[in-house]
Amino acid sequence: MLKNRENSNHRSAKLRLAWYSVPLLVVAILAAMTAPVLQGDELDNADTQAIMKANFLFHFAAANEWPVETKKGPFRIVVIGNERLFQELIDKYALKSIGAQPLEIEFFEKNSEVSLSNQPHLVYLESFGDSVAEFIKHWEDEPVLMVTASEAALNQGATINFIWVDRRLGYEINQKAASNKGLLIGSRILSWAINSGK
Repeated sequence: MLKNRENSNHRSAKLRLAWYSVPLLVVAILAAMTAPVLQGDELDNADTQAIMKANFLFHFAAANEWPVETKKGPFRIVVIGNERLFQELIDKYALKSIGAQPLEIEFFEKNSEVSLSNQPHLVYLESFGDSVAEFIKHWEDEPVLMVTASEAALNQGATINFIWVDRRLGYEINQKAASNKGLLIGSRILSWAINSGK
């Protein structure tokens, strides 16, 4: 009888502890759920954009088709004016290859620093202006994929331009410019585009 009473008291104590634990458990779960959200909100916007753009640039390199004569030596990607994006490309993709071509990724502060005699495969330009328009024009008939992030750039000969739609990063394509360069835009890249320039 005494043993049954002890067991009953023991179960009651456990029950009370369980009820006390519920609010604490709820608080712990809520804290765990909100912590990542807060961290996400505090993420540097430049870092987020760099990660997204680097991913797109690698796919632009891998999923489009360049002329046969450009498939010798390294596949050169040049980043102008966005060092954070350059670092992201180095960190994530430097050891990858485009077909049989090893990736070579370079950074320059200004387009005037880029050697015009050493033709890259893909160029990303962070800003746009008269000097950038001239830079793009220099390679308008060459198989150089010009990627920009400026509203006016597509009309000035850029091949792909990043744009924001409903807070999401996307891109538009100038297929005429690509065709003039002898570049074949891949079906996957076309399907992902917000505006494929048809």
